Amino acid sequence: MILPRGMVQAARPILALAAGWLVWGGAVVSCPGQVDHQGPGMPPGRPPAGLMQAEPAQAVIDTALAILEFSATEPAPAVIHTVQDTVLFGDVFHLILDFSGPTAELPGARLVAGEDWLLPVPAKKPGLLGRILGLGGDPLPEMSDLPAAEQRIRLVQSFRVYRTNPFRIQAGSFMSPVIQVRGRVAGTDEIAGIRTPRPGGWSPLVVLGLLVFFFLILLLGWLLWDRGNRTGELKDRDLPPPAWLATSIELRDLLAEGSLSRGDSRAFLDGLAGITRRFVAGRYRIAAQEMTGREIVTACVDLGHRSMQPGIFARMIDAVDHRRYNPEASAAAWCREQAILLYDQMAMARIGLRFSEVPADLLREGETAWVDLKRELSSGPSRLADTGALSSGPEV
Repeated sequence: MILPRGMVQAARPILALAAGWLVWGGAVVSCPGQVDHQGPGMPPGRPPAGLMQAEPAQAVIDTALAILEFSATEPAPAVIHTVQDTVLFGDVFHLILDFSGPTAELPGARLVAGEDWLLPVPAKKPGLLGRILGLGGDPLPEMSDLPAAEQRIRLVQSFRVYRTNPFRIQAGSFMSPVIQVRGRVAGTDEIAGIRTPRPGGWSPLVVLGLLVFFFLILLLGWLLWDRGNRTGELKDRDLPPPAWLATSIELRDLLAEGSLSRGDSRAFLDGLAGITRRFVAGRYRIAAQEMTGREIVTACVDLGHRSMQPGIFARMIDAVDHRRYNPEASAAAWCREQAILLYDQMAMARIGLRFSEVPADLLREGETAWVDLKRELSSGPSRLADTGALSSGPEV
């Protein structure tokens, strides 16, 4: 019977599908199988170690076979173990290879058929940061149930599985049990998250990025906290008035008291030592009132000042302290020389008024006292104690 041409063309896809089904079924039936000695009650991933070399039995339908081989120039493993009977889709499947005797370089298994669903996983070596943090490298399988590898070198070969149906591994005379592949969800009614099945690694760049991120978070939190805890607007700190203004007034008043005229040199030296210490404390910003001469020089040098000018004040303070505690009273001329020395050194060390805001009363009285001291200490005997005359204004 001759069929119409249109009917023959319509039946071609059906005939091709039926022929392919028959060829695939014949190939599966003709494949040799092995007995799976996985007994009931065994936990998944823990087959008995002694049953790895069992005789094969018939495999389930659609069980793939991946053949591994080793180079002829390299030593082959003496024993091959598997420690998993189930693996999740996208997870790692491990083969444990035991080599007899020492070898310079351990070989690795190589796939023959080039299956795209079983990809070798290269061993990761952690870097410096990974070794410090304890990161990097793939975790090794549990091998406590395997026999001890006496006089052998043990190598773990890992593969990542991208197949949903069972499979077996064949390497030489070794045939693994049937390895079941599970999905990442419990049932078909659940939906798995769309993600890469490869596990995320801790690379140094990831760790560095996390550290920078946490640092920025802490910095932002501190800025917000500091801004919320401010009590008011920040104000500039005013510089104190120059020390020579108050010192000029005190030194002028000390000379006007007439202690030297009465022969009370100890009272004069005691007042002169206090005036000198207060000037050094205000000029160099140190606690000079509680320091000796050597301590004054050390404190000034620590703050970055040169030692020459503070050293003159320090020697003067030590000399005045020595004389005022001496049982014998000092001569009035020597006491007056110390007052002149203080005035001369103040003239060299005093600071101008350019950057300081000084009250008008203090400025006027300080400048007046400075002119009076210049006139008093450049003349012969003291005129302030005798006449009490003061200049009416600052020196021009």
